[in-house]
Amino acid sequence: MTDSEKLDLLLEKVTGINEKVNALDEKITVLEKDIVDVKADLRRLQRDADFILDEVERVHGILDEHKADKAVHTA
Repeated sequence: MTDSEKLDLLLEKVTGINEKVNALDEKITVLEKDIVDVKADLRRLQRDADFILDEVERVHGILDEHKADKAVHTA
């Protein structure tokens, strides 16, 4: 194998590696964006869950007050 052939082979391999690295870089960029989106979704879900639990607690308090008011329970 001549030096020129060896250099061509090395260049071909380096070019292939470079293309793979570029593809991985693009995938990582997409993954980073996806992670940011997932974190935002998780924060929104946590806020929604907190709101729901607060509302359940509020309604539970109203029901407890109603149960404690013996004037409304005439059976």
